[in-house]
Amino acid sequence: MDEGPALSPHERKILADIEQSLQADVEFQRTLRARPRRRALARRPLAAGILCTLAVLCLGLLVAAAATSSPVLIWCFALAWVSLLVTGAVYLRGWYRNRRTHGPDKPPHQP
Repeated sequence: MDEGPALSPHERKILADIEQSLQADVEFQRTLRARPRRRALARRPLAAGILCTLAVLCLGLLVAAAATSSPVLIWCFALAWVSLLVTGAVYLRGWYRNRRTHGPDKPPHQP
């Protein structure tokens, strides 16, 4: 990987001075340590797993209800389908709010 021309001794000294002043800045160091972590990403696979599980359950109940014409299975399918729609809507609403509030380049703020 080409990193461009090497720094001159004068430029290296200026860079070292800048790094030293940043390390000495207590407020800056505190800000770096207090940065929010990306914990929201850890919850996304769980929500996606729940959505996939509900989708598979709905498909299974639909096939079983169609094969047997059982009212109990039809009602179970209806409840699972509504649960899937509500869970999907909540997931998408959270995703949309997070994306709209923080933008694609900013990390989400987690307390």
